[in-house]
Parts: sequence; C-alpha cells; structure tokens
Amino acid sequence: MTADIFALLTRIRVSRSPTDLGRAANMQHLFAFVGLVVGLLAAAVAWALFRFLGEDQAIVSAGILMVVIYSVTGILHTEGLSDFADGLMASGGQERKREAMKDVHTGVAGVITIVMFFIIMFALLTRLLGSGDRLLHLSPLPWDIPVFLGLVLVELSGKLAMNMSMYLGPSSHVGMGSIFVKSASLTKLIVAVSIAAVLGLLVAGWLAILLALGLLAGWFVTMAARKNFGGVSGDSFGAANEVGRIVTMLAWVLLI
Repeated sequence: MTADIFALLTRIRVSRSPTDLGRAANMQHLFAFVGLVVGLLAAAVAWALFRFLGEDQAIVSAGILMVVIYSVTGILHTEGLSDFADGLMASGGQERKREAMKDVHTGVAGVITIVMFFIIMFALLTRLLGSGDRLLHLSPLPWDIPVFLGLVLVELSGKLAMNMSMYLGPSSHVGMGSIFVKSASLTKLIVAVSIAAVLGLLVAGWLAILLALGLLAGWFVTMAARKNFGGVSGDSFGAANEVGRIVTMLAWVLLI
C-alpha cells in the first residue's frame, strides 16, 4: 500500500500496478516516510556535489540539485501551486475562480508564481550548499547534525502541510482532492505529526520545531482555498506542499 503514496507523491515506482487513489488516501498519515526518502536522497546528492565541486561552485551545485529533486518528485505539486495562483488572481466569484484554477492553460499569475518560487528556492539551495561543511551542535541526541539534513526537514514539512489541509477541508468540488478529504481524520493527522516529529528529531534535533511551519502553511493555504474556492482540492494540496517546503527551507537557511 505504501507503493501508492510513493507513486502519487514522487516519480518513484515501487510497483507496476496502477496508483490506487483510495488506498493512497487511506495511507495519508504515512506521507512523512515519502518525505524522509526524498529528503535523504536530496541530502546525499547535496553532500556529493559539495565534495566534488566545492563551496566555490555552490551556484552550479544548486542548479544540479534542483534538477535532481524535481526528477524524483515530479512537478505535480508545482503545477498545483501554479493552478492555485491562477485561481486566486482570477476575478469573479468562487465558481469563476475554480474554473480558472482548473483551466489547462497556465495563466500569468501561475507563471510568475512559479518563476518567483524557483528563484527563491535556487537562492536558498545556493546558500545551503555554500555551508556544506558545517555541523550543527544543537541536538539533544548524541550526534552532530550535518547542515544538509535540513533537506529532510523541508520535505517532511511539505508533507505535513498537505496532511493539515486534507484534515481541515472541506472539498471545493468532487474530484481527486475530495477522496483525500473524505479519508482524513484527526487521528490520521496526529499520527502524521507524530511520525514526522520523531523523524525530524532524529535528523535535526530540536530544530524539528520547524515542522510547525509546515502545519502553519497547510492552515494558511486552506484558509485561502476556503475563501476563494469554497474549499480545498488537489491543486491546493500541491500548493500547501510547496509553500511548506519553501518556508521551512528559508527558516533553516536563516538559522544556519
């Protein structure tokens, strides 16, 4: 069943069977494990780039790392952020905004949002890769924290943002998003937060508190979705993931 959430959230295919959205929705409380795998892979690539190219080539390394990350995760969440931005900026009532969000053609708002998102992400990764030799002595655990492990925290935060949005709901319309909202529950949210918190503590010590930014991002995107679209959808989940990732990455970079 975990194969379904990997197939949904990444381009990693554990099974050749088609993705079952119902099973994926039922396993939404395990999204953090997908974030862990993606984050560890990104951290390993970042470390390798730093070792081979050095701190002076942080700009080049950041570009390569972005390509690797999106080769693994795909652009589903980023597309959701683009569509979400188009819907927010559309004039008219909720129905008109929903139509703009579901339009297959990307609008100016979506393009500008994605360009700004990538510029910020590239700048943050460049800063992170320029500090690759740092070890953080902030953990209550008996080991130091390599700065690259912040990438794990970033991915965990994005998944928590989606968990929060799915729980808060409601659905704006019948579709993929409604399957996840229907399956969401307070118990699943608590399990998701607990799993992410334990994983976060293991890789980032007390800085795992930054995962709260993911929950906050999920709440923020959900409130915007309720106001503009009457509820959440698959696009708003994608937006929540990307917002949760970027704000957590910003906080991590500022702290290191």
